[in-house]
Formats: sequence, C-alpha cells, structure tokens
Amino acid sequence: MLYNSKRAVKNNTIVFESFGGKSYSDNPKCIYEYMKLRYPQYKYYWVAQNSETFKSPNNLNIVVKNSRAYYNLYKKAHVWVLNSRLPLHMQKKENQLYIQTWHGTPLKRLANDMHKVRIPNTTTALYKKNFYRATRRWDYLISPNKYSTEIFRSAFWMDTDRILEVGYPRNDLLVNHQDDKILQQDIRQSLKIPDGKKVILYAPTWRDDDYFYVGSYKFELTLDLSKLQKSLGDNYVILLRMHYFIANRLDLSGLEGFAIDVSGHPDISELFLISDALITDYSSVMFDYGILKRPQFFFAYDIDKYNQELRGFYMNYHKDLPGPIYQTTDELLTGLQNMSEVAINYREQIESFHQRFCSFETGTASKFIGDFIHQHIESRK
Repeated sequence: MLYNSKRAVKNNTIVFESFGGKSYSDNPKCIYEYMKLRYPQYKYYWVAQNSETFKSPNNLNIVVKNSRAYYNLYKKAHVWVLNSRLPLHMQKKENQLYIQTWHGTPLKRLANDMHKVRIPNTTTALYKKNFYRATRRWDYLISPNKYSTEIFRSAFWMDTDRILEVGYPRNDLLVNHQDDKILQQDIRQSLKIPDGKKVILYAPTWRDDDYFYVGSYKFELTLDLSKLQKSLGDNYVILLRMHYFIANRLDLSGLEGFAIDVSGHPDISELFLISDALITDYSSVMFDYGILKRPQFFFAYDIDKYNQELRGFYMNYHKDLPGPIYQTTDELLTGLQNMSEVAINYREQIESFHQRFCSFETGTASKFIGDFIHQHIESRK
C-alpha cells in the first residue's frame, strides 16, 4: 500500500508554496525560476489558494490548496520549498526534503523568543508548542545574514548546520539589477507611474492585536495621505504595499494619481527597484531595501506599544536604523521634503546597516539553493 508511504515519493517532483498559496512570489519564485531554466527535467508544481486569481506564468502547474490533488502532491513530492509555515497535519517523510526559505530578516521577536503571544484563539504556550512542531519538519532554513542566523537558532529551535547562510533568493534581483534602467522603466509603466515623478514606497507591517479573525488582520491608515499629496503630489507618487496578512482594502478615494495600492503586486523587489525612498515601521522590508543604500524613513506612530506590549525587538530600534524615526505625519513630511539632506546625514548609518545585514547578498542565492536541491536529488538516485 502506497498511502503516504516512503514508496509514494517521486524523486523528480518538487512543490513550491509562497505565503500559504496566496501568490507566485518571494524566495520560492526565484528558486523555481532558476531551477526551471537550469534543470528542466524535473516536475514542478505550485500551490494556489485560488487558481483563478493566482497571477503566474501560463505554463505553471498549479494545484489548488486543500484539494485532493494538493494532499497527494505533498505525499509524493521529493522536495518542498516554502516561505511560511505548513499546517501540522501535513506529514513529511524521511525521504522528503523540506527547504524553508522564510520571508524576512527579523526585527520583531519570533516564535520561541516572544514573551507573550497576542494572536486570536491561542495561548502563548500552545502557539510555541505548535510552532516547534512545525519547525521539526524543516531540513534546511535559509538565512540572509549572521544576525538572522543567531535569531533563527533561538526562535525556531534550529541547529546551525541546518541553516544555509546564502542571502535571500528574492534579493538577487536587487543586487543584479539595481542599475537596470530599462527594467525599472518597464516596471514603472506597468504601474502607470508618470514619467518624471519620483516614487516613495510605504510598506508597514501588521499589528498582532488588530484582527478580524485568525490569519486575517486589519490595518488602519494613520498616515495622512491627503497632507502628503498637497505637499508632494506634483513631484511624487506613493505606492502602498500592505503585509500579506492584511485583509481590508485601503480607501484611496480622492488620491488618484498620487497614491497607488500595490499590495497585489507579486514581487516587492520590483517595487524596491523603482522607489527613491522607503517608508516603513517595524517591517523586515527595511533589511532588503538596505541593499540599495537609498533613504529610509520610519513612521513609528505606536512605537511604545509595539515594543513593550506587542512584540519587542531584537535590535535597538532607536539606534540601529538607517534613517530617522517619526511619530506624526507632519514630522514625516518634513523629512520627506528634505530627502537629500536625510540621505547625507544618515550616510554612515546606511553603510553600517548594509554591512551588518546585507553583506551575504551577492546575487547568487537562487543559484546556490537550486543547485543544492539538484545535488540532493541526484544523490538519492
């Protein structure tokens, strides 16, 4: 009988899943695209929550999440490549390889390092117990820097020999194409950004205690976009990129031509490439954006609550950032109006931030992981 037995595993089959099947994106996408070109002999599959709204290349083999085909795929796939957790009932066998890419350098405390979990319908003890069980299936975890490696060891109960310090595959684009004007112009045109206008990207994170239900979080826009439009609208557009946990849509009525919701854009690295500056709060996007050494502004209107009551930070938020912190729209606006001056004043912090968090990013992470998977498969023949 082959029902979920080791004999059911097909050596040439690989499954990819990004953000629980919400999108064709992030580290799994970059690994897939490298492997598809370099190793076309394998059978590649992608998990999608909704096959009709899943934006992807036409030739992608899509399997709908939680369908019978989905469960059968995870039973037979030799290699699993994911960037977020998989439900505990998905059992990995000894002859299957699970590559966990994760999805960001941690600023906020994670899993085992969280003092108190404020996620609905769970307790701190149960959350950590289930997270621990989930990580026991990970054979390897990708790390973008030494800082992350030390955190992953503690937060995810990971042994150092199972952590691959190679940078993030999704950041290969930033390293290899940061001066590619043709690509950047193509991205701008796809988003209908007028020629001559500069781009500000606003990418905040989610709040643990502000939710509709499990896995579905709210975000109230505290940033006064109308005020920004009055002062910056002639020369700038602002792109708003919400965290994938955020469920509510933004109301941008009256801001047409200035504010664009790009939450559904499949590749945030493309948004980084065309942005002249980043506004964020406690999101890990700051670390990826640091590769470009461009100005960053931190709109941390709830800093005290977030640091003390919700998550807590691994690094010194007030001293280690590559840009200024603001708590009101007026303060932020003043900083944006003096962007060149901010870039000069924070030059040393930007450089040291890059050295600490981005030095592993050499533009070859996708190749490393793709070749690593190939070598593993070949060794099992």
